[in-house]
Amino acid sequence: MFQSLFTTLKKVAVTAGLLAGIALTTHPADAAPIGNASFGIGGAFSLPSGSHLGNTNSIFISNGGMISVYAPDTMDLAALVTLGMTGTLQDIPAISGFTPISGYISLDSGVTVDLNTLTLNGQSGPTPGFINISGNAVINAPGFDATAGVITISGTSSDNVSFTIAVTTSASSAPPNEVPEPASLALLGLGLFGLAGVARRRRKI
Repeated sequence: MFQSLFTTLKKVAVTAGLLAGIALTTHPADAAPIGNASFGIGGAFSLPSGSHLGNTNSIFISNGGMISVYAPDTMDLAALVTLGMTGTLQDIPAISGFTPISGYISLDSGVTVDLNTLTLNGQSGPTPGFINISGNAVINAPGFDATAGVITISGTSSDNVSFTIAVTTSASSAPPNEVPEPASLALLGLGLFGLAGVARRRRKI
């Protein structure tokens, strides 16, 4: 009776262990974060009536929000951010009291940038006017994990109200290796134990 029970338990352990092993080896790998990327885009401001870069609290984008890449990425996003690529940029309705903007930058290749914070670093005006703001962002790109980055916006009105935006990122760390759950490890251990028992029994026979 005990021998039969032991044999049954070993079969269950082998089956469970093999299933756990399959689950562990077939778990899909996560995409990697963007290791390094840096690119620049350009366009033109449209300011509220009566304001200039030295006193404005709002920055709207002229030409329907259209932008183009003037400094392509040469690192991880080299295939996704190329010279002359176009896209759109959302307006910043207020610099003070700023609220996060999802999809602040959207490029035709599917790369998007969410702007989460905004800090006014300096401004002057009226002419020549200058403004510099920066913020924390999240860069989303096809084939990569969402990765933290920084946006710097510089504008001038010396000839016309134009701006440039620099986007940079550096992943803080590599994605952690997938750690099996304790329960799966236990099942896998039972399976290996059961296989060892079966092998010993066959040798005795």
